[in-house]
Amino acid sequence: MLDFLKTIFGADISAVECEYPKTAPYYIRDGYDLKSLFWGRNQCILLIPTFPSWRLPTVKRQLMKFQENCTVPCALCLENLTSLQRRNLLENNIPFISISQQVYLPFWGCLFTERFKAQAPVTEKMAPGTQLVFLYLYYLEESSNINLTRLSKSLHLSKATCTRAIDDLARSGLITEKTEGTNKWIAPAFEKSEFLKKGYPRLKSPVKRLIFVKQAVNVRLQLKSGMLALADISLVGTDDYDGAVAVSLKTAAEIPIKDTLSQQEFRDFGGSVIEVWGYDPALLAHSGRVDDISLLLSLENINDERVQMGLDEIREKHKLPYKYEE
Repeated sequence: MLDFLKTIFGADISAVECEYPKTAPYYIRDGYDLKSLFWGRNQCILLIPTFPSWRLPTVKRQLMKFQENCTVPCALCLENLTSLQRRNLLENNIPFISISQQVYLPFWGCLFTERFKAQAPVTEKMAPGTQLVFLYLYYLEESSNINLTRLSKSLHLSKATCTRAIDDLARSGLITEKTEGTNKWIAPAFEKSEFLKKGYPRLKSPVKRLIFVKQAVNVRLQLKSGMLALADISLVGTDDYDGAVAVSLKTAAEIPIKDTLSQQEFRDFGGSVIEVWGYDPALLAHSGRVDDISLLLSLENINDERVQMGLDEIREKHKLPYKYEE
């Protein structure tokens, strides 16, 4: 931000952390970071929302309340304004900075560009990479925030994929974001059980397709899935045709064509079922089987009472409603 402001106001501008005034209300302390901006002998205070799903009427109102008890000019510091948001702020004479895009500090100066945040809609279902990030955050035991670099390394995803996942989860209000320098820290916006309930309607089965193979085929990183996995954690039994193992798209590509069977050949002569997942099941696996929530999603639409009874044990464990419906 400071480099951008220097291109407008020159080198004689600086920013430092600002202590909250003693009279600052709780919603300022809990919802904003404060920075003092100095330009020569002039000073203003920037209010930077720490919550990703800020609403324009709220931040405008809270800025004006804060300004009433402040002796220097105050302004909002917001990321990626839309054109309508900018217009509204200008019409209401609200000072603001939109990093690398817009500056409206009427007591100092102004700069406007025509680059605005694209309003990407929240899709009905999460993309596989987004679902993987969501489940990773849900299963994470520690309460500290994590950043993009850790997500990318832990999940073997590109930073671009992680960035898209973070943007999606932030737009849907499932995570909070906090920027510190070049680091962007994220954390679930709700307690664990509520986080899962809020995001669950957008989750989908991770199974992209099935591959039927000969019994003797050697597939690396095999993890119990389907009925085999459900039998491990419930009273559900299995028969000769039940069960499957889950693999990633990369592992599935290594299976020789000569070792595969048609579905009819599998029914007639037996073999094994391999589920090819949209994300690597090994990243969330536990005790040689796929994770609970992914397993629930993969079997959820099976109209079989014994299966649903077994899945209810998973639902109960994770505080989801029985026979969950959107």
